[in-house]
Amino acid sequence: MAEDLLAVTLTAAAGGLGTVAWPLLDRGIDLYLRRRRTLLTLPIQVKAFHALSPDGIGSMNLPLHSVSEHPAGSIAMVHLPEPFDVLYDRLFLIPFVEFRTRCPRQVRDGKEFFQFAASFPADTKDALWTQFALSIEQLPAWLDATHGWTRSMPPVEADVAELSSPADKDATRWRGEIARLWAAAEIERAAGPAAVVIAEDRVRLDHVTLLVHHLASHRFAGLSVHSSKITPAGHVHLLVRRVGFFLDDHFYVLLLPIGDNERPYDFCLLIPSSDLPHPGSNNMITLDPLSKNFAPYKVPIDQFGAVFLSKVFGS
Repeated sequence: MAEDLLAVTLTAAAGGLGTVAWPLLDRGIDLYLRRRRTLLTLPIQVKAFHALSPDGIGSMNLPLHSVSEHPAGSIAMVHLPEPFDVLYDRLFLIPFVEFRTRCPRQVRDGKEFFQFAASFPADTKDALWTQFALSIEQLPAWLDATHGWTRSMPPVEADVAELSSPADKDATRWRGEIARLWAAAEIERAAGPAAVVIAEDRVRLDHVTLLVHHLASHRFAGLSVHSSKITPAGHVHLLVRRVGFFLDDHFYVLLLPIGDNERPYDFCLLIPSSDLPHPGSNNMITLDPLSKNFAPYKVPIDQFGAVFLSKVFGS
C-alpha cells in the first residue's frame, strides 16, 4: 500500500512530466520514477513504518545487501498510519550513496545491518537525516532540483494525418499484449538471472512499453513494442504516433510480425528511435522479400533478446 500511495504521490508531484514504472520481478527496486519522453530514471526503494514510537521515531534494521548502490536512486522512508489509506505528510528521500555512507551499522549473529532511526514529526530536529526530510508539498521542488528533470524538450508534434488503427481493436490489443510479454521474457532469458530489471509504467504517458534497468552498469534502456498480424499479401503494419515519441540512443522500436498461428514470425524488426522512418505515419512493410529500407533492422526471432541487450548495453 505504501508503494502504491507513494507512486501516486510522485506522479501527481511531477505534474504530467513524470511517470512511475513497476518492476515485473522484484530485485530490490520498488518504483522507477521516469521523466516523460526521456530515459532519465530515478530508482526508489520504499520502506514503510505502520507504527512509530511515542515520540514519533521510526526505526528499522536493514541488511547491507538489501539497499541498492544505484548512484541516482533513493530510499524512501515513509509512515503509513492507520487506517493505512494515506501517507504521513513527512517522508525521507535519501540518496542510496548518502544512506550507505551515513547510516549507523551494527552486527548481529555475524551479519551486518544498517540501523536506521529518524523522527517523522516536523518540529523535531534530527541531525543525521533532517536534510532529506520532505513534506508532500515539497516533492515538486525535489523533482525540479533533480539534474536534468527540467531540461527543455522538443515540442510534441501532431501526426501528419489522421491515423487509422486496425478495425479489430480487441484482437490488436490482445496481440500487443502477447508481444509485450514475449519481448520481456526474451530479454530476461538473454540477460540471465538477476542481470536486468524490466519495468512497466502504471500510467503510459509516452512510447516506452518496457523500461530495462541493467543492474551491473546502473544504465537504462527503453523499448516500444508493436505487433502486427501478417496480411494475406505478406505485409505488416507499423504505426508509431508522433505524440509522446522521443529520440534516445538507448530507445528502440520493436515490430513483431504475427503469423496465422498467432506465433511470432521468423524475424522481427528492431529499429533505433533515431532511425524510425516517418514517425506519425503508417508504414506498410513487405516481409518476403523484406522492404529494403527496413532490411538493416532485421533480427532472427531467437536472437532478439541478445541483440537488444548488445545494442543498448554492449553486452
